Amino acid sequence: MPKMYLKGIGMMVGMMFGAGIFALPFAFSKAGIFWGLINFVVAFSILLLLHFFYAEVAYFTRGKHRFTGYVEIFLGKKAKHLAFLTTIGSYYGSLLVYGLLGGLFLSNFFNNGSYKIDLSILFFILAGFLVFLNLSKIAEINFYLTIPLFGFIVFLLFIAAPAIKAENFLMNFNIGFSGEWFLPYGIWLFSLAGFATLPEARDIFAKASIKSFKRMILLSLILSAIFYFLFVMAVWGASNSNTSPDALSGIANVLGPKAFLAGSFIGLLAVFTSFLAMATDMRNIFKYDYKIPKFWAGILTVFPPIGLFLLGAVDFTAILSIVGALGLGTFGIFIIFMARSLRKRIKSGDPGDLLKPDNGEYSKPPRFVEIAVLSGIIAGSIYELWQIFV
Repeated sequence: MPKMYLKGIGMMVGMMFGAGIFALPFAFSKAGIFWGLINFVVAFSILLLLHFFYAEVAYFTRGKHRFTGYVEIFLGKKAKHLAFLTTIGSYYGSLLVYGLLGGLFLSNFFNNGSYKIDLSILFFILAGFLVFLNLSKIAEINFYLTIPLFGFIVFLLFIAAPAIKAENFLMNFNIGFSGEWFLPYGIWLFSLAGFATLPEARDIFAKASIKSFKRMILLSLILSAIFYFLFVMAVWGASNSNTSPDALSGIANVLGPKAFLAGSFIGLLAVFTSFLAMATDMRNIFKYDYKIPKFWAGILTVFPPIGLFLLGAVDFTAILSIVGALGLGTFGIFIIFMARSLRKRIKSGDPGDLLKPDNGEYSKPPRFVEIAVLSGIIAGSIYELWQIFV
């Protein structure tokens, strides 16, 4: 596999495979395997199309830009300001959550589970330092961290294998619209979203074809999904009715401390790679879209989440839910309208800021497909907000 594929997959899987992993086993146990799989298929299809739409926007636009820069080119300056506000809000919130979880997972390796605050600060410092490296180095780091991440998931599955029972997967089985059948949908949307890394991946694939770029995206989504399903199989299959919302405490009661520590390693690597990928994209938003020097762009990226943490913003469940609902919803809406603007410019024969693609290299979805994707994203956002405030 060419090196650019390894770097691209490392960036994208590192971003996708994050905090959402620990919510999936509990969501499956509540919704049942039928709705867990149906929600996965729908969410995967929607996100695949959205990633492809955004990939085309990034690939066919001249120069180096990030999300807010693309919004300005295709939708105007007013839209750019709105995109910037929603982006920094969701990014700072996500980076804060990753730091909180990083400290939590690190503290699990101490007998009394203490030092969460000190270890969160340590996590912010170590991960924040790496954000100042160049893109190629960060992509390599994320790829090499993805390898042990997969290894720990396999190890957890190995530990859990003797306790896994097939009948556990049939718990709460139903094919009707009852119970919490929709619960896994929003979690799948959040867990498979890798939009933050697409501009960085585009820089890596700048000299490759759009087909190669999309192939890398598809492989990243599939690989992330495999990781998630292996984890769900290990935790839900062994825990049964003891499956806990955080996954780890439930499986620790069934399988003991080895499984708990393996899960903590998985969590630590997952949030570390996600932090790197998202922070890199945010740094580059400041650098490319607002022309801020790289050093100060890094400062603006790393220090605000630390400040929020020190001010007492520590309820990561609420933060993650709001960020997932609002951030993903606005991202999806902007991407659909940018992709439509891209196709109109190409068809008009006046591409302007665009690299003119050869015929057939960009997608031409029917209008109902765009409406379906948009509806799916909005439904997920509304559901998450409903869970929070109602």
